[in-house]
Amino acid sequence: MTDRPPGTRARRSLVPVPPVRRGHLAEPQLAPPRGEQADEVFGLHGVVVEQILSGELAAPVDYDEDHDEWVVLLDGGAELDVEGEVCRLGPDDWVFLPRHTPHRLVRTDPGSRWLAVRFTGEAPADTLAPIRRAPTR
Repeated sequence: MTDRPPGTRARRSLVPVPPVRRGHLAEPQLAPPRGEQADEVFGLHGVVVEQILSGELAAPVDYDEDHDEWVVLLDGGAELDVEGEVCRLGPDDWVFLPRHTPHRLVRTDPGSRWLAVRFTGEAPADTLAPIRRAPTR
């Protein structure tokens, strides 16, 4: 017999579970007038969540990251060039960029706010969860 309430299951974990943590994302008004400010919000088991606040860019910024990255634009607007394809992003738009995918951040609206999730561990492509398609603009 167990001491847990009826109808509940025992929790098993092979990986140590960290204590519950809470936080609050910075408001878009705190974005710098020019450039970007990036702050790590949370990280666990090879996954890092970062908040990015963007002001106006002085010039396009080129990236070729050594990790997979999923980014979502929460507020504002931006334009990416990913291997020659222009991606215009508005609130709630997201893009997945596999490691070593050259891309250029061409433009950001002042006050743009992003979340970036970096995957630094090795995972075979067939372990990725299937994508549920949301309506696109």
